[in-house]
Amino acid sequence: MGKLSAIGLAAILALTPASGHAQQVKPACTDDSRQCMIAAATSYLEGIVTHDGSKVLFAPDVRRTEEGRDTGQGEATLRAALLKMPPMLDYRNTRFVVDPETHQLVYFTLLRLENAGGKPGGPPATVHLAERFKVEHGLITEIEAIFWNQPGTSDGISGWPDLPN
Repeated sequence: MGKLSAIGLAAILALTPASGHAQQVKPACTDDSRQCMIAAATSYLEGIVTHDGSKVLFAPDVRRTEEGRDTGQGEATLRAALLKMPPMLDYRNTRFVVDPETHQLVYFTLLRLENAGGKPGGPPATVHLAERFKVEHGLITEIEAIFWNQPGTSDGISGWPDLPN
């Protein structure tokens, strides 16, 4: 698997202390519908790109793993980790697979990194990201991430037709 930045996303998340007590975001949608589950997962994807976890629909005891490693537990820890993400330009070509019976959702997306090393002037990169979520009552209780980084922009490399976000 590729590296997100010189520091690495796993290190950022694992070393981020749970500081402060952000108020839990209340979901507008709390049923097990496809729409509600996608809204929860999208709130996290938006948090990655904007470096703002204040609107992410985390359950208080949410936990996250990445490439099989524990990278954070508790909403305060994961909200704080989003502040330290490498600079992202956007995400695109997102696909959702939803199983409302098991409260599971997987998305596949391309994230455009402003610079691969996390330093100004570094080369751009594309992150091929797949994340599995468990969503209960509109809140994210589990996140499992796997990704691969590719040098360069996502223009013309995915093989997927472009879809609007």
